[in-house]
Amino acid sequence: MIELIKESVCLIKPYNVLKEEIDIKLDANENPFNIFEFLKEKFIKKISNLDMNRYPDTDSERLRMAFAKHVDVQEENILCANGSDEIIQMIINAFVDKDEYVITHSPTFSMYKIFTTIVGGKVMEVSSELSLEIDVEEIIKEANTKKAKVVFLCNPNNPTGTVIPREDIIRVIEETKAIVVVDEAYYEFLGQSVVGLINDYDRLIVLRTLSKAFALAGARVGYAIASEKMMDVLYRVKAPYNLNIFSQIAAELFVENIDLINVYLKKIIEEREYLLEALKKMDDMKTFPTGSNFILIKSAKAREILATCRKEGISLRNFGEDGLLKDCIRITVGTREENNKVINLLKDVV
Repeated sequence: MIELIKESVCLIKPYNVLKEEIDIKLDANENPFNIFEFLKEKFIKKISNLDMNRYPDTDSERLRMAFAKHVDVQEENILCANGSDEIIQMIINAFVDKDEYVITHSPTFSMYKIFTTIVGGKVMEVSSELSLEIDVEEIIKEANTKKAKVVFLCNPNNPTGTVIPREDIIRVIEETKAIVVVDEAYYEFLGQSVVGLINDYDRLIVLRTLSKAFALAGARVGYAIASEKMMDVLYRVKAPYNLNIFSQIAAELFVENIDLINVYLKKIIEEREYLLEALKKMDDMKTFPTGSNFILIKSAKAREILATCRKEGISLRNFGEDGLLKDCIRITVGTREENNKVINLLKDVV
């Protein structure tokens, strides 16, 4: 069978997720609060009269209207999908042919590279500076040199938490000819967006998700915001009935209850600052600035930190012993109790 596999797929390793039993999960940038508990009865009521023998609304019309109202755009500017991952794949499928270039900064979210590799495209990863700041000058230079089809900018960036200034994003749009995708998966923790630019730049696509601030990771709901001209292209490659009816209903319910979401968003931001201040006070450990719901640290004792936390049933995200993120660990912001456990363990190690 091996001889039948696409050469590009042979280059890819499966995306592995930690499956061991843990008590405190702080490795996937999830929301620590199960907000669904407060909306469960409303959800059950909404699904009680579904015709499960019918396909879901292929374009998620009600959800598109909810998202449009939420971000103050028109329904025609919204596309709903099975997580932001599906939209990233749509973008690659729509614009990237074999041997054509996609530009990303590095390190960043891995799916940009994976989907590009699958279609036979080439990925140019522009290394971030030692401070983990994004090298916008080099991104523009490489995009133009390689005649890139797509540039991905993750803002705030995962896994570093780095924030890309709005003026730098505009520079990338104006000084290149590529489709510029701004992945705002962690937007709510930052509060800065370029959604307001979609009608000024047809080549701009903004991605959002309900997996982080909205505490709806289990439903796998993402959406894109772009001009109508761009949407015409993306809908050509969107699969029919791509978002199941349960996810559509859950997402609409959560967006309708934005005040409740914001209560817990505020808690996470407060906890981030609490955790950040505690980590900054620790010796022999570097703490990087963040605009997200996670904090990246760097320590020569990274292996010992990870082992100690794992022994205590706490999972953190390890980035190995090579490259720019050598000895780096990403810590998702948890509840006050969870954060205190991490702080106390780190104090014992460092």
